[in-house]
Amino acid sequence: MYQTAGRSSAAIFGAIFLCFFLSFGSISCQGHKVVSLSGVQLALGTTIEQPGMFGRTEKQKVDPEPLALLVLLSAAAGFGVSFARGRGSAIADLAAGLAGLLLLLLLKSKLEGQLQQKSGGMVQIDWELGFYLAGLLFLAASALNAYFAFFAQPAGLARAAPGGRFCTQCGSRNPPTNQFCSECGTKLGEEVTRAASG
Repeated sequence: MYQTAGRSSAAIFGAIFLCFFLSFGSISCQGHKVVSLSGVQLALGTTIEQPGMFGRTEKQKVDPEPLALLVLLSAAAGFGVSFARGRGSAIADLAAGLAGLLLLLLLKSKLEGQLQQKSGGMVQIDWELGFYLAGLLFLAASALNAYFAFFAQPAGLARAAPGGRFCTQCGSRNPPTNQFCSECGTKLGEEVTRAASG
């Protein structure tokens, strides 16, 4: 069961990485689109070329946005933890999903506030597909891992006889005769048997 959660989480967090290569937002001035930035450009910074006076192009540096980098790191953490097994992995992926979603909303609020303050409302940011898709995927990762961490019953629990052995790694109940956990393969020790029957 936790293996299925891990594979699904890895796929979702991997898709969030791909969203960072899509357009996250476009900046417009008085309704005219000036530049479009991907999530990677927001997180790591970039240099953009804008048309200047007399047909010359002007280069302008866009500094890395720490919140965008933290969103990207939340996705990386969720992806990495997805390969571990057990309930703890699902809880860690839930935390990564919620942190990523919260940081994404803080990023939106911060950039909109900064543009409003600096330009007096003349410059605005319009959020695009990559941003919204990343938010939905963080929400999906959170919901999936909340289900597996708190509501799903480990596969061995329904089949195990009373007095079975509990796995210290994933929490699954196993039949008393099992030497290894039927869910994650961890060796079941004597202290586990006493804890389950006592």
